[in-house]
Amino acid sequence: MPIYEYNCLDCNKEVSILFLSISEANSENTLCPECNGKNLQRIVSGVSVISGAEKPSYKASPKVPNNNPKTLAETMRKESSKSKSDYGEDFREVAHRLEKGENPDSVEKSLRKRVGEEMGPH
Repeated sequence: MPIYEYNCLDCNKEVSILFLSISEANSENTLCPECNGKNLQRIVSGVSVISGAEKPSYKASPKVPNNNPKTLAETMRKESSKSKSDYGEDFREVAHRLEKGENPDSVEKSLRKRVGEEMGPH
């Protein structure tokens, strides 16, 4: 069950919405739980990462509005550099395209199209 975070442009609040399925999350009928507004802008959520310590420790990454591609790319590179994992060629391609100023939705759409996945509205 996906949880997506949005900025509501009607009431100017950041809200989290739990969906029962990905197809429900892609529905155009998503409403702000605060004001019932339809003018929602999806944001990139923070994630938790397990470190290599004996006892797992979790650290949330910062939230970055997806309307600033260069800031998003900078945050992606900064957070990935803290890990010893190689995130692969797709990650590097996305970061590079965002650094050039390409819209995150456009990048996502082209990658989904590449793998044959449909993309609904956010």
